Amino acid sequence: MAQLTPTGLVKLLGLVTLIMVVPMVGGAIIGLIADGAFGTSPTMVLIGLGVGSLTAAIGIWLLLRAGMRRGYGDGGPDDGT
Repeated sequence: MAQLTPTGLVKLLGLVTLIMVVPMVGGAIIGLIADGAFGTSPTMVLIGLGVGSLTAAIGIWLLLRAGMRRGYGDGGPDDGT
C-alpha cells in the first residue's frame, strides 16, 4: 500500500478544497448573474448552489475512486506483500 507523505497530504487537502470550493462559488456567482438577468430573487442562486454541490460531490467521488485504485484505501498496515 502506498504511504502519503506530509507534502502529499497537503497537496491532497488543497486539491479537495479546490474541487469543493470552485464549483460551489461558481454556481452561486452564475446564479446571481442569472437572478439579475431574469429578475428572480433567490431561485437561480439556489439552483446554482445545488448544481455546484452536485459537481463537487462527483469530483470528490472521482478523486476517491482514483485514490482507491492507487492503493490508498486499504486502511491496514503495510505488510510488504
